[in-house]
Amino acid sequence: MKKAIQISFITMFMIISAVASAQEVSEEYYFQEDRPKVRPFRFGVKLGFPNLIGGNVEYVTPLLDHKLSVSVDYSMLSTDWIAPEEEEGYEDSGDKLEFTYMEGGLNYYLFSPGKGLYVGASYGNIKIEGVLTGIASKDPSRTDSGTGDIDLSHGSFNLKLGAKIGGLFYLRPEIGYSFSSLPESYEMEVVFDDGHTETHTESFDTESSPQNLLYKGLIANIGLGFAF
Repeated sequence: MKKAIQISFITMFMIISAVASAQEVSEEYYFQEDRPKVRPFRFGVKLGFPNLIGGNVEYVTPLLDHKLSVSVDYSMLSTDWIAPEEEEGYEDSGDKLEFTYMEGGLNYYLFSPGKGLYVGASYGNIKIEGVLTGIASKDPSRTDSGTGDIDLSHGSFNLKLGAKIGGLFYLRPEIGYSFSSLPESYEMEVVFDDGHTETHTESFDTESSPQNLLYKGLIANIGLGFAF
């Protein structure tokens, strides 16, 4: 917790310093007549964490000389973990998993309207729902297996540093920090055929590298898209 607070203060200090520097550097820019055209609508795809893979929409508002934008991310992945029906020996196990991520926030472009380096603040929510079958009981005397329901939701406030590189077609790398890091475990309710229920606590692999960084609040992704 102490380390997270230190990182938070350092990140906020860097953002405040960057914004102050941007205001000084860009004063002359406001009076130029040949400023580049701003393409306010952006549609793209992001790959990384916590998005995994999903869509991104951004709109650059006229506020602050077209430097303030609104951004929304959405990802939805679903799998039932079964073999294709054409495959010999196909059998539906009943296992299912759905991952949803939604994030909304503001970006401030530091040096040029709607392009280049920017800082962002956002709120994101991860939701994981699923059904797992064939789960063994914690009671060694039971020989039957149960079905577990996963219902995990996690929200966080995020700070990010990114860059929009390009015009009509663009590249968008981002790094950041989540003030509410991912939980290291989750609880799952397991139901057996005779109605017996158990609560199982499952742990994620938080020690192996590099995914251990994800459980310390790391945000990292890269986007591709077009603007008009």
